Amino acid sequence: MDNAIHLMGEHATTCADFSVRAQVQSTPTDPTDPLMGRVSLTAEGPNDDGNVCLQANGRVTSQVDECRIDVLSDGIVVDSGNTGNIGLRAGAAPCMQRIDVEGNGGSIVLENGQIDGSPKIDIGEDSITLSVGTNKITISATGIKVEGLEITIEGTTSAEMKAPSVSVDASADATIKGAASTEVSSSGTMVVKGTASTEVSASGTMTLKGAMVMIN
Repeated sequence: MDNAIHLMGEHATTCADFSVRAQVQSTPTDPTDPLMGRVSLTAEGPNDDGNVCLQANGRVTSQVDECRIDVLSDGIVVDSGNTGNIGLRAGAAPCMQRIDVEGNGGSIVLENGQIDGSPKIDIGEDSITLSVGTNKITISATGIKVEGLEITIEGTTSAEMKAPSVSVDASADATIKGAASTEVSSSGTMVVKGTASTEVSASGTMTLKGAMVMIN
């Protein structure tokens, strides 16, 4: 096909195995040059199983304006340029899996389905959000927020929560339980208060100790 390099128009041929090789000695500068035009490769099989194969021992590149896909021996690079976006799709809605990357500091979205509550990771300009249903974890520059129907923190050896100020607030019941021993202490003043009633009990020995103990 070397003689067909500079032929204008559309050309087609039919055979079981077809190979095209074009060798350009210099970079074309004329936009009307046919080398700057379009090349279409189509393979049709008897059962829609035609194949088009591009093979190289270096690089295979597909480029439109600034958008470019490079297939290398050690990986694949997708570059959308300065203003382009990148989108990956698999399957069909509402179960389609997608990855969207917006250029120029936009968001990165990974979503497994379009049904309300589908697993989703949204990386914005200043935050990262992981969500499944109504459960959500938001990480931003100001802190981390965890929202969920049930939240469990479990450590195989120990679990520690530490901050200059710690608040535990339950709109219904609150329980602190230790299988062996439980200690509640304060280096300053400790207040145990119940707006309705307060009960302190022990199945064994109870000790009240202080420099001065007042019971009223």
